[in-house]
Amino acid sequence: MIAQLRIVPTILAAALTLSASTLTAQRYDDDYDVDGAETCRAIWREFGRTMSGRPRAVFCEVREIGTRPRGSLIDVDGGMRNGVRITGSARNDIRVRLVVQAQGENVEDARGLARQASLSLTSTPWRAMLPDLEEVRPRGRRFVAATIVIDAPVESNVTAQVEHAPLDIENVRGRLDVRAEHGPLSLRDIGGDVRARVAHGPLGMSLSGNKWDGAGLDAEASHGPLTLRLPREYAAELEIGAEQGPMNSDFPLTLTRFDRSFIQTRLGAGGPRIRAIAQHGPLSLRMER
Repeated sequence: MIAQLRIVPTILAAALTLSASTLTAQRYDDDYDVDGAETCRAIWREFGRTMSGRPRAVFCEVREIGTRPRGSLIDVDGGMRNGVRITGSARNDIRVRLVVQAQGENVEDARGLARQASLSLTSTPWRAMLPDLEEVRPRGRRFVAATIVIDAPVESNVTAQVEHAPLDIENVRGRLDVRAEHGPLSLRDIGGDVRARVAHGPLGMSLSGNKWDGAGLDAEASHGPLTLRLPREYAAELEIGAEQGPMNSDFPLTLTRFDRSFIQTRLGAGGPRIRAIAQHGPLSLRMER
């Protein structure tokens, strides 16, 4: 029997509060007067601020790495603390930059750490090489992290993973296999054949258009939170679940299957499958206004 059900939204503030890892970079809004901040302000505005503790001095730079021909597989590994940002646009090549943020005992010290960061496109996956944290930690508040920034054609195939840093992909359609150990993982305006996995979230996905363009989306977050945003008139075969909840939705859903933790339904006239599962919740289905 087909039933109609509206899932009542619940307050997720507590569940969305993430505990800080000792290896996870922290962000602050009150240290603009730190020595060397003039090299970082524009970078902080565009790429976000990545710091460890409260730095004494900072140095930031955006470094051009090179280009690759259109159609090349984008295979990138952020490693322990490097972020990855991939943006699709109307271009005929793949442009790669390295955004480096460093802090040290003084500006020259921070600049020296930043200059040790490197990225080579001669082998895959692409990885940024940074000074060893075990070597720099004993000398005080010294830290360096990077974001691998890739501007790609909209039609691109991507394999990407990170551990303790953001992974962000926007306006890309192709075969995407993306993973984050401790996220956040953010996917916006994507399509194709997409598989996304996060161990310790958050995982956020925001889709556009009237239906999925491609084979489908298969997304899982082992320990949430997972948020899926869809336009009001979106059409899809939708599967969502939170095995240990909570789960909430803005959409009135007509269910074809419901077993307390798993929902299967058709939105509109249906379409490619959209699957989003938060094994330990929470999961939120949101309607874009």
